[in-house]
Amino acid sequence: MDLDQVANLASLKVEWHQFLEHLIKKTHNIMATHLQSCELLSCSSSGTVEISCCRKFSYEELLQERGTLQQEISDFYALPLQVTILYDAEKDACTKEKSIFTLFQELSLNNEVIRYLITEFGSELVY
Repeated sequence: MDLDQVANLASLKVEWHQFLEHLIKKTHNIMATHLQSCELLSCSSSGTVEISCCRKFSYEELLQERGTLQQEISDFYALPLQVTILYDAEKDACTKEKSIFTLFQELSLNNEVIRYLITEFGSELVY
């Protein structure tokens, strides 16, 4: 069976949110939550779907549930799909939450009002 005509990245992306809702209805809430921070990268003609995770925790959790995810995605799309889960460390570094000190430092550099207060009054941001 040539899946290229049936399963392609664009068609999978169109129904991705419906797939996540389907998982929630089937009480796979945690899996759906982890998948919300992921991105569909590709779908090969052999039916291999690559999913990229930008959070290491989500990546690790999805790896443990890979069999269930593969079954659910195949059932939902009615295609014999294989799932490959990848971790994108570069994106993870960009999405990490910043500490309050980092946020204050960025504010003092980027915000004109804060910069003015610091230069004119010798103010300092304190948390």
